Amino acid sequence: MRLRNHLANVTEWLLRERQKVEELSGLRDRPVWKGAKFVFADVIIAFNRSHNRLVINRGEDDGLMKDQFVFANNAVIGTICEVSPRTAQVKLITDPTSKIAIKIAELNADTVMQGTGNGFAMLQLLSTKYSIKIGDIVWAQRKPGFLDTPVIVGTVDRYEKNEENPLLWDVIVKPACETDDLKNVDVIIMNPQK
Repeated sequence: MRLRNHLANVTEWLLRERQKVEELSGLRDRPVWKGAKFVFADVIIAFNRSHNRLVINRGEDDGLMKDQFVFANNAVIGTICEVSPRTAQVKLITDPTSKIAIKIAELNADTVMQGTGNGFAMLQLLSTKYSIKIGDIVWAQRKPGFLDTPVIVGTVDRYEKNEENPLLWDVIVKPACETDDLKNVDVIIMNPQK
């Protein structure tokens, strides 16, 4: 699982880098994680699946702040939602209050993913003009100051036409990383203060 997620991230990064090189006629860009700091944290409280949250043993004293992305097994699993000096709470992508801008691999489709509360997430307002397949990779979009490159969050688990609006898909996303037994995570800090 971890290797597959890493490969998916590297493949997407290479595709974007090739596009940049073509656009810039050979000018080189910085490596994707240059200038980023990863803060390793232990999971100290893992709530049950209905809560969709984790508490980690790092906080403001370690440079953490609200909305930073949290990784496990080379995939985005959530964002920091509350911070104290020594701990932080992670809102998982499956939490119903979690909303993350995403794109689907090989489609030029940007939309928002929201947690369903039952171990999955759902894509919102995605037109049926897009041809979706089970297994399509779903990426967290770049977010300046928080994430400099798209990173895998999950895969399309199932989809069907929306009952109320048949011009939209209801797309269910399975997270790329199982969070039930997580022992540790990484929080990415883009351009940390020296």
